Amino acid sequence: MKILCTLLLAVIPISLCSQHNFTLNLTRTFQTIDGFGASDAWSNDFIVKMDDSSRNLAADWLFSRGQNPDGSFRGIGLSVWRYNLGAGSSEQGDSSYISDPYRRTWCFLNADGTYDWDKQNGARWMIRAAKERGLEKLVMFSNSPPVSLTRNGKAFSGRCGESNLSSDKNQAFADYIVSSVKYFEGQNIHFNFISPVNEPEWGWCRRDGQEGCPYTNKQISDLARLINRDLISNKLSSEIQVPESGLLVFANSGLRFKPGRQNEIKNFFKSHQSTYLGDQKQVARQVCAHSYFTEYPLWLMRSIRKKTARKTAKYGIDYWMTEFCVLHKTREIDGGGRDLGMKTALYVSRVIHHDLVYGNASAWCWWLGISTADFKDGLVYVNNDGTGLTDSKTMWTLGNFSRFIHPGAVRIEIEGKRHRDLFVSAYRNKGSDDIIIVVINMKSDRQLIELKNLPEGIITAWETSENSNLAKLDYSSTDNPLTIAPESVTTFILSRQKPELLYCPFHQY
Repeated sequence: MKILCTLLLAVIPISLCSQHNFTLNLTRTFQTIDGFGASDAWSNDFIVKMDDSSRNLAADWLFSRGQNPDGSFRGIGLSVWRYNLGAGSSEQGDSSYISDPYRRTWCFLNADGTYDWDKQNGARWMIRAAKERGLEKLVMFSNSPPVSLTRNGKAFSGRCGESNLSSDKNQAFADYIVSSVKYFEGQNIHFNFISPVNEPEWGWCRRDGQEGCPYTNKQISDLARLINRDLISNKLSSEIQVPESGLLVFANSGLRFKPGRQNEIKNFFKSHQSTYLGDQKQVARQVCAHSYFTEYPLWLMRSIRKKTARKTAKYGIDYWMTEFCVLHKTREIDGGGRDLGMKTALYVSRVIHHDLVYGNASAWCWWLGISTADFKDGLVYVNNDGTGLTDSKTMWTLGNFSRFIHPGAVRIEIEGKRHRDLFVSAYRNKGSDDIIIVVINMKSDRQLIELKNLPEGIITAWETSENSNLAKLDYSSTDNPLTIAPESVTTFILSRQKPELLYCPFHQY
């Protein structure tokens, strides 16, 4: 390879042969990975409108682990799917005061206290499609209590920042959640986790244009305890996730502008706190938070995630990054307008890297699996009438992680010089000696990566770039240095097995 590089220097710029050295330390591992995912929020109504072919193609793109006859991947093999348990703004129509009908949701609970389990048929179809394709983990999350239980009869707060759920309705809300879990269990669909509140720190009033409900830490704790008790009494094994923080900084200490709605790791997981939940059997030992508005500049992204890693380690809990899309307008990007290409994909890949490497995130979830918006919030896009289905490079670069790093994998230490536009991380799947290395090259030219302490084995590589979607690259034996294409995300698999045994053969899904 060094001879080749020397020859190339005669005809191409030296920057095309920039080489970077990284060292694997296979004896030092970090967090266990629980999975990669997205949510079904706001998608029920247009899933219903899609024809069978489009619905199945969308499900394949998001969940399939299978391969096509030509060896290409059918999809990115997500392992986590977050299902939005609706509040009932769809039944209210325009009187919901949520102007966009695709931001409304249907509710199983009727105003008279009865249940209609035939609702949300699009979302329920996608759950089944995901499970058929091998999905491991389901999360049920709520943005607002049912409108029949809220103070103002709406799916947003009548007073910004004040909970729309009065304390005397907490038990009814807990009953609704647990009844929904029981219904799905009866359909052979198990929810691993329940997330009863979402971004509780925000005001969630009419101007926000979507379902939402504010809560204090005390209100979250009270609600979680009731759900915990009901899960146990109904012999359900689902665990409760808290608090779905709207900003990762709210999970940490040091802020003063959200009294009673911050320092959440300490509040929920330090014993002797009045809001302590660590003694509740069904409460997951996790803090769930969103990466919005903390991904730029890079020094801030690293700093906040390092602090999160220290805090979670102190209290012996995991960090799940449960929601992200591009909202933050920076010098590099803004959320407005779809981008199906590599610019957004690379930006998002950098966020994934930082959450995993500096935040020790155990799970990483994108916001919308399917979107109709002219916004950088979807993995798959479709028109409001269910036509025009298209994938995105953001989806395929997430696949550079999700398709290869499976639940139970551990992150492996990899050392090297820190760069602003070149990122390397390493993993090992449970019960396997294979080493998975993900390289993000945001540079506009080719890079060489030399990995020291790389064991002997066979290397296969899968690249996502402007011209490829998880395309297999030709590598011979133990090529090292590794060649990284410009503006690409590449996953390398080092295995002592034969290449044809690395991945499952073609099958239906």
